[in-house]
Amino acid sequence: MYLMIIQLYKHEYKEDLFLAFTSCGIKRASFTEGFNLDKILQEEFSLFKGIIKPKEERERYSLIIFSTVESKETVKELIQILKDSGMDVDNEDIMRIALIPTVLVKDIEINWEKEE
Repeated sequence: MYLMIIQLYKHEYKEDLFLAFTSCGIKRASFTEGFNLDKILQEEFSLFKGIIKPKEERERYSLIIFSTVESKETVKELIQILKDSGMDVDNEDIMRIALIPTVLVKDIEINWEKEE
């Protein structure tokens, strides 16, 4: 079991991402809005203006999405569904996905005593 964290930089892909979640069986996701630190530093702190290169594609805000997933294969399936829908996740700065192994997860759908 993994905790999946996605930073979605381009908000226009939010619906596509949530539909892809449904297609590959990812449930109980939560999201919040965050700031892209590199954009904040570039715009608001003159010390960093020459150090951090501007990225016009990146927005000031990102959507942060959290969910648990059973396996890496689930995330690979998610990425393939996004590619099939037209998202160029390999060449555009659309999002970042991180997987963190979990030691224990408990909710109504997951057995507390599940062996690793």
